[in-house]
Amino acid sequence: MKKIGYSSIIIGVVGIVYGILFYPDEDFNVFYAFFCFFSIALFFLGISFQTFPLPLERRKKFAIVFFVLTVFLFATYYFFKEHRFPGASYIAFGIFYVFAFLFLPLHSKNRIEKWKAYTGTWYAYFLTICDLVSLASIFCGLLFRVMHWPGGEVLLNFGIVVLAITLISWNRLFGKEIVLRKAAEDKVKESFVELKKQHIIIEEKNKEILDSINYAKRLQEAILPSEKIWYNYLPDSFILYQPKDIVAGDFYWIERVGDQVLFAAADCTGHGVPGAMVSVVCSNALNRTVKEFNITEPGKILDKVRELVIETFEKSVNEVKDGMDISLCALNIKTNELKWAGANNPLWLISGDGILQEIKADKQPIGKYAEEKPFTTHTLQLNKGDAIYLFTDGFADQFGGPKGKKFKYKQLIELLIASKENEMGVRKNLLEKVFTDWRSNLDQVDDVCILGIKI
Repeated sequence: MKKIGYSSIIIGVVGIVYGILFYPDEDFNVFYAFFCFFSIALFFLGISFQTFPLPLERRKKFAIVFFVLTVFLFATYYFFKEHRFPGASYIAFGIFYVFAFLFLPLHSKNRIEKWKAYTGTWYAYFLTICDLVSLASIFCGLLFRVMHWPGGEVLLNFGIVVLAITLISWNRLFGKEIVLRKAAEDKVKESFVELKKQHIIIEEKNKEILDSINYAKRLQEAILPSEKIWYNYLPDSFILYQPKDIVAGDFYWIERVGDQVLFAAADCTGHGVPGAMVSVVCSNALNRTVKEFNITEPGKILDKVRELVIETFEKSVNEVKDGMDISLCALNIKTNELKWAGANNPLWLISGDGILQEIKADKQPIGKYAEEKPFTTHTLQLNKGDAIYLFTDGFADQFGGPKGKKFKYKQLIELLIASKENEMGVRKNLLEKVFTDWRSNLDQVDDVCILGIKI
């Protein structure tokens, strides 16, 4: 719009200067008078483009004010003329100047801005200038007639003809816009209908997937020991189990063989559905090792489980390197002798006086590994009041806190030692609260599984 404004100012100035320099010496020339009036109008049009940098709605309000002022001046003019009051001629000049130099420039600017989005800017500008010329000519003609100057009829008729042509052009533009808008609306409607269909399909697929995952959850829960069995074997204990998704790659396991209670916390590769599928394979391998092959020593159990897991995945055409990290205990409930073996995941023993002892795991997973070696079985004699903890890495790796950092094992150790005097159920509740507060609004990054057993 600034370019149009500058162009109008330059053309208007050139016209005014030309009119001053080449003022005719002969009698009054109507075309010369109109040329001067139109040059002045163009100049003020350009000035309005530069001095009215207002939003479109505000400029519309100003245009309405100037139009109302023009109508008021018309009424005043006829009132003065009817009662033969002096000054009617000056009011006629005021009508022309308010209309031509205030209303028309704003009206023209508003039209150009409105229509340049639907057609070429030059075309909107051309039609608007034609509007300006026609209306200025009509008002000039009326002014000339009022002032009894010659040529008023010519100007009036010229303005009416140009206005008629301009109105026809605007009407064609309106029709074109209506067609374009109708086509755009039809296209939007078609797109909306298509999007709605796609949305319905996505919702149906999403429901099917969620139904499948929820069913998978029921299947996974079937392989996990029930709380009744767990607390029957280990009455003074707790299970903190929070899957990241509906199903989990973490799982816990328990089995009783004579006076020994075998239990484990395992972290399979991945989480969600893939992790849950791996957990089924690993849990089945544990069950087969103990029940079918009658192995009860933790280190040898892990050796056999690794063999069974690798054997299962080797049946695939593609190479599968998935497996699990695990902490596995065999507790003699009569003598309190504990045998333990671990694959990457350690065992924590907190004595009754709050001293923590960490039993380190073998640095190899259950699954394919470049440097496989037999798993080590550690033997510990536990005392009454001691507590052992088996866990996966989900709790310590959770991001949160005031700086959005990992919780880490150091804080977990401090938390467990600080709660050593509490009942096991209270310890579980404390862990859950600390985890929830630490995570806050952040997403859970991994499955969480912590088993606590008090002797």
